[in-house]
Amino acid sequence: MPMYLVSHKWSEEELLGATKEASKFFTSFLENLPDGVEFLASYNHDTGAYTIWRAPNRETLEKLFKEFPVFSKKAEITAIIQSYPPTVEYTVRMWDMILALSEK
Repeated sequence: MPMYLVSHKWSEEELLGATKEASKFFTSFLENLPDGVEFLASYNHDTGAYTIWRAPNRETLEKLFKEFPVFSKKAEITAIIQSYPPTVEYTVRMWDMILALSEK
């Protein structure tokens, strides 16, 4: 299942709204995630948060965040692959890169 890093950013003025949304999200929505969606981790910083998810696709996450305007306003969703410790997906990607380079 694909993994995604979501960068959420907000201004100081939006901090209270973001905190309210986070509370609502984690107390209600997280218990009823769509099939195939898994919340893995969250890292907070002064002007936002980074969250890590497994989901069938990017569109599923976009739909999930739509109900939370501060979360989705500046959310940037990036597909990622765990490189350490190495996963099967990472190893296969490295093989593909090596094969592509050897063909040139």
